[in-house]
Amino acid sequence: MSDRDWAAYSKSTYKWEPGHQKHLRMTKSSLTSDFDFCPKQYEYKRVHGLPTPETDAMRKGTNVHNAVEYYYDNVYPYLDDLLTLMQRDKRDEALALALSILPEETYELGEEKSIETRLKWDLERLLAGGKDDYLPIINETEIHAFTEEEFEFNGEVLTIPIHWAGSIDRGFATENGVALMELKTGKWLQTAKMDKTGTVTWEDQSFKVQSMRTEMAFYKHLLQMADHEYQNVTHWGWVYPSGEVEGLDAYNKFGYEQRSINRIFYEEATGRRWSDYQKKVNRLKDALITAYLTGDFPPKPSQGKCAWCDFKSICPSWEGSDDPKEYIAKMQEEE
Repeated sequence: MSDRDWAAYSKSTYKWEPGHQKHLRMTKSSLTSDFDFCPKQYEYKRVHGLPTPETDAMRKGTNVHNAVEYYYDNVYPYLDDLLTLMQRDKRDEALALALSILPEETYELGEEKSIETRLKWDLERLLAGGKDDYLPIINETEIHAFTEEEFEFNGEVLTIPIHWAGSIDRGFATENGVALMELKTGKWLQTAKMDKTGTVTWEDQSFKVQSMRTEMAFYKHLLQMADHEYQNVTHWGWVYPSGEVEGLDAYNKFGYEQRSINRIFYEEATGRRWSDYQKKVNRLKDALITAYLTGDFPPKPSQGKCAWCDFKSICPSWEGSDDPKEYIAKMQEEE
């Protein structure tokens, strides 16, 4: 695995307040996931630092990410053989060779299937595009940027020091710039839509696409804030090699037929699409700064979202005490 230098984080903090000598840290996970998902959840995790238990899904995600990162770091000596096998339509042999590059690991969470699917897709990309731009120019790369933002609050202009930080899964050279690709190990849902002629088409769930575009816009914004050599992002996308799930209900809660599939999504990251989602990232940034300045991180309750929240027991939206100490005490009792 690549060595990561986390030293820059020592200059940053989530527990920020006006006049604090450190920077307010903004990452893809904290801003576009935690805070956008629910400001109260952000407060519990990032301000109070409440721990959350590691789940099987988290462990699986880490294992798949590590395997794919290792593959790209070590595949170069095998590219000629892999390409030849693919050109001869010996896909099974090509996959076996690709898998042999990885270190031997004992998996218990179905990682093998996800890794195999991801490498199968990548071997098809090798066959279609050749070796020249096959290897990523970004491979689980840490990016950091330190900025000072002028922010108007209660008639006063404040200078807010911000630490933008993130780890970008992959970036590939395009004809005019860079394509960012995010690896996900969750499920990918589609719903069935029927037109007036009775023809059924399957559509990606819009909220999921919007969520992913916001994440990718954060990464493009991060590269620009860092004045990075790969800041000219022309495309972005995401891959879901674990998108299929067993036991999925045939219909969602709204009565629409649904399915879960493995999915590759790829699109241009310019024009209105980029400007609209860049504005969303900036709106989230401003809302987060406002939450810190006011000390108000309001909950955004819903049955669906809150069912997955570790802090539901203390959340005021569910008649909880809003006391982080109670959460810590309960965790200690369960250990």
